[in-house]
Amino acid sequence: MACAKLAQLTHGERVARRFGSRAADYDEHAVLQRQTAARLAAFVDERGGLYGAEQADGLVAEVGCGTGLLSTLLAPRAARYLATDIAPEMLERCRSKLTETLPDMEFSVLNGEGTCFAETPAVIVSNLTAQWFRAPASGLAHLAGQTPRLFFAVPLAGSFPEWEQAFADLGRASGLLSLPEESLLREVLCALPDRAAHFQTDEHVIHYADARAFAESFRRIGADTPRPGYTPRPIRAVLQRFGSGMDASARVLYGCITKESA
Repeated sequence: MACAKLAQLTHGERVARRFGSRAADYDEHAVLQRQTAARLAAFVDERGGLYGAEQADGLVAEVGCGTGLLSTLLAPRAARYLATDIAPEMLERCRSKLTETLPDMEFSVLNGEGTCFAETPAVIVSNLTAQWFRAPASGLAHLAGQTPRLFFAVPLAGSFPEWEQAFADLGRASGLLSLPEESLLREVLCALPDRAAHFQTDEHVIHYADARAFAESFRRIGADTPRPGYTPRPIRAVLQRFGSGMDASARVLYGCITKESA
């Protein structure tokens, strides 16, 4: 019965439930997310800061704030900051972390894919969230259409090749989430009318004690939703391959989409 009820949930509801159940463990295990939050904040600075030369008092809206790894870095720089997340438990962690030092910060439970903000944000930011959209490229394009400035980080297809190759050598595919193709993201976002796009692709390498620790890192933050149609099978051979340590490489696209002046 429980499995039947879970199957009836929407994609967004399943994502929210997975991440919400791991809110208490997230900060300890979200190593990649912490690294990309720092890199995205630096990327924002390199592109002229949150507001650029205009709208210095506008609303900054974050899509997929999680427990506040990016919010902690960017909210102090904003005149107004709205943190949103699809999982109420994640949002509450973010709220408890930041409201003492930033009492005017705003919070809202929100599914970032396809949402329309009641107030047009001067800036939208998003760190490792769009890969959970059903259609990451069109989801980011939709966000870009709602603001003069969109900054985002998203993991790309080709990430974690060490893990994928271990499964390929067994004649199998891993259960990792299928990630968006860089070429498609660039094509869709560069084609947006009246928008200028700037990108940078970085590689983040994280060392794990063994393959089990790598796999556990996904479960501990709620990011272990398998790709559609995946049927779990024994992975002992994969675990043995990385018994003495594993370096996991993630390719991440950092993007800035800005509205061009008339």
